[in-house]
Amino acid sequence: MNFMTTCSIIFVICVMEVLTLIFDGTSLRWRFFHIASNYFGFSLTPLVYFTLGTALLPEFFNDKKRIIFIFGAWILYSAWMLLMLVLGNDFGVFYVDKMNKYSRAKGFFVYMIFYAIGLLYFLVQNIILSLRFWQNNCGILFLNFIFVFIGTAVQIVRPDIQITWLAVIISISFYFMYHGSLYQQFDTQTFLRNYKSFRKMLDMQKKDSVLIVVEIDNFEKLKLNYNRQKVDSLVISVSRIFSRFYRKYGALFRIGSEEFCVISKDIQLDFDELNKKFFMEFVKECSEIDEMPFVSVGWSKITPQQDINKVLSLADLKKRDFIKERTSYLF
Repeated sequence: MNFMTTCSIIFVICVMEVLTLIFDGTSLRWRFFHIASNYFGFSLTPLVYFTLGTALLPEFFNDKKRIIFIFGAWILYSAWMLLMLVLGNDFGVFYVDKMNKYSRAKGFFVYMIFYAIGLLYFLVQNIILSLRFWQNNCGILFLNFIFVFIGTAVQIVRPDIQITWLAVIISISFYFMYHGSLYQQFDTQTFLRNYKSFRKMLDMQKKDSVLIVVEIDNFEKLKLNYNRQKVDSLVISVSRIFSRFYRKYGALFRIGSEEFCVISKDIQLDFDELNKKFFMEFVKECSEIDEMPFVSVGWSKITPQQDINKVLSLADLKKRDFIKERTSYLF
């Protein structure tokens, strides 16, 4: 959806750019359309990188404060540009003179600031995307960003060379394919990597590691007692607490409806103590969430090429021990 939004905005901007080239230097009766096409082109352009950045990490679109801030800033920018046009001075982003000729105005730097902020936001989203998943895509993503940056910079320095949107469209095509491939590897509900990614990472293991498994208790009973929306809400709440606590210890996965796991390369940790701290933190955070279930935690060492079913069975044994002892953690 966000990719389609970005493509729609770019299509409108491209149409506006074509119209500005057609109207530039023509009869004065086309001056209003010349100004309007420039206005829509310049006002929409900063939005491109924000919508493309949001397409890379769609869960950020659920951050209402972020969205309000971005669109609020864009509305202020567009309103300022419109005010400069109404006042008829050359302090806006662009100016169309009485001969219907376009030129950059004294306030063009404001457009450049908003454009640079959008580009920076896009770069940050690229970095977050790379770090969130395999942490080995940074080079590819950075090269694609540089490609867009160069395409943009050339047109800013030489306005007669119209290549910005060609570069952006090629970049979006790459991102769409990359994004589709990448997002097949994670759970769309919790934004944790899925079971397929979990098996892939196990196959890539060359050193010993530790698997921590967190399971929601009585999950089948939850599904019988509550509607789908409520169960989904509880799962998301558990995943957020799980992610906040364990993300510094290793790669996070959702490997089942009610199971989450961590693959940690730091095998020297005291995992019994670590899981105890997680449970205490979980109970503390859950005190404000209605009907929140308990969780059980187990762990097991993993050696390269080890049978995953045996590893999970050993983790299950640890979970049983954890269940027997967890009530003592609360007092």
